[in-house]
Amino acid sequence: MVGSTGVVTLAIAGGDGIGEVELALAGGTERYLARSADPIEVDATVLVIGVEPGRIVDVERWLPLPG
Repeated sequence: MVGSTGVVTLAIAGGDGIGEVELALAGGTERYLARSADPIEVDATVLVIGVEPGRIVDVERWLPLPG
């Protein structure tokens, strides 16, 4: 799951705040609770950088290279 990208479905406040992301996995999509050091708004694309117990993922904003 680390290295996957997804979309924020419930804004992430940053720090200890929890939001929600939708990730495409195994031919479908699943929603996970998400944390980030920085606030991230709904519909932003994120990169999963860690996985914690309780269906919580650590994410950061994903900015694909222009191309």
